[in-house]
Amino acid sequence: MTFEHDELVAAWGEPQTSRVVDRLHRFAFIPNELLEKLAETALPENWGRNNHVLKKYLAVQVAWSIEQTQYTEGDGQFYVTAGHLQTRYGTPIYLAFARNRNPDREPFYLVSVEANMSAPRLPVPPEIPTPNAIPRGVEIVMMHDHILDDNSDRVPFFAETPRVAQMCAVSGAIQWPLNRNLHLPYWYLGQISYVVPLHLSSREDITLAPDLIAPIQVNPGSLLVRTVLKPVMPFGNARVAVQRHDQLPHWLLQAWKEHAINATEDEIENPESVRSA
Repeated sequence: MTFEHDELVAAWGEPQTSRVVDRLHRFAFIPNELLEKLAETALPENWGRNNHVLKKYLAVQVAWSIEQTQYTEGDGQFYVTAGHLQTRYGTPIYLAFARNRNPDREPFYLVSVEANMSAPRLPVPPEIPTPNAIPRGVEIVMMHDHILDDNSDRVPFFAETPRVAQMCAVSGAIQWPLNRNLHLPYWYLGQISYVVPLHLSSREDITLAPDLIAPIQVNPGSLLVRTVLKPVMPFGNARVAVQRHDQLPHWLLQAWKEHAINATEDEIENPESVRSA
């Protein structure tokens, strides 16, 4: 029994969604014991409560494998890599899926997680999409109501600062790290874009966490700044966009280490929708 590419792609549903873990669970049943096995087999990482960052990672990376036809099949199963995850010895980790025989459930289910997968031919990891290059010298456009009103508690040092001065400060804080290539790849709504660290109070040690993070959207002739986030909030989306977690900056890994136990699933799924308290 073969697995048609159109069938697999259609089973994933709409790609333009921030709720990718829900999308993964609609595609396939993922037994919790196999998710735990994957976390234990791979190089140690902090995947947050209930391994939710790992679920998000799989939801994006496995979808890329299907979309890019980076899967193999045989023995009534299809095989993908677990994204770019590897064992402590550098061996890729593979996932095997089969059709779900229960017509009232997900169309597929995860059968096994193995570094030594028995398959007629093993797949290769998907390619992480390359974001659009950031043009230099273009206008920085800010959704200032969302940045400076809806989430004003994230920028308390602006409380007594005039609105135009606030916007100029954020704009300048965005340009400074861009000139030094400090921006990070960041998955959002089916695409890879960037987040930029904003050092508003000090630039003496840029290995330390910045004051804020700004997701930016690259448009022709402009950069759109949708919101500002606390430094740890984009971890899940940033982890999806790199092959290994050590490719993320030290300050982000440290901030996540301290915050992971408190991170909610909503924050991990879509940090830009989380409203300040």
